[in-house]
Amino acid sequence: MNPQWPGGQPGYPAQGGPPPMPAPGFPPPAPRPPSGGGGGIVVLLIAGVLVVLVVLVGAFVVLADDDKPDGRTLTLPSSTYTPGPGYSPEPTPTTRGTTSDPTTLLSPTIRTARGNTFTRVGTRTGSCTSRANSKMAPIVRVNPCVGDMNSAVYANPARTIITVVSIMKVGSSSQAAAVSRGVYQSAWPILLTPSDNSGLTQLKKEPGFWTRTWTRGSSLVFAQSYYTEGGASGGRSGPVFTTAGELGVEVANTMLFTS
Repeated sequence: MNPQWPGGQPGYPAQGGPPPMPAPGFPPPAPRPPSGGGGGIVVLLIAGVLVVLVVLVGAFVVLADDDKPDGRTLTLPSSTYTPGPGYSPEPTPTTRGTTSDPTTLLSPTIRTARGNTFTRVGTRTGSCTSRANSKMAPIVRVNPCVGDMNSAVYANPARTIITVVSIMKVGSSSQAAAVSRGVYQSAWPILLTPSDNSGLTQLKKEPGFWTRTWTRGSSLVFAQSYYTEGGASGGRSGPVFTTAGELGVEVANTMLFTS
């Protein structure tokens, strides 16, 4: 028959008896901390609050700095305007004359807005009918002049182109327009040459030339240009045509702004 341990199986306390004493040499285990980790949460909360405070303080510093005026000095690059190829500025009016008197406008020298100085090398004053060519004469009879036609002959700086500037005045702006339209039918003043004592060539026959005209109220300005040595005058893009325009515009603008 197997032996029996009193009260139950080996290793378990006897039923109804006191609990067994702990084994000698080992202290009782320390009491376990309360479950749930409450202390760690408090520490994490405090750390989180500190982090938030640091972020808020940093943001406040950054925002406050943005409100300060910027003390830096910026140097902007200067800009320049360069006209493109083919650009030709319009001549600007000058203030040579103080009245619209032809004798004042047709001065001994005329400096244009383009910087060229033209020198007078001859003058002529006469009635409009005596100064008009055969096609212009009937037009000025219908639209008669007020006073004489005043003309002056100018040489360009190189003395290679001659320009005759003539000024006449009629009764009204509509009459001036009628005389101006006559240019399309070759109705213009008789061409003049430089004076004998100018030192310039005296042409024996009429050269090729361009005639251009402008109206200013009841006044007209004619500019007729040709090469000093004669010959063909060239096209509209050539120097004869452009010279007539340069000097004629100068006189016409001066008349417009001083009348």
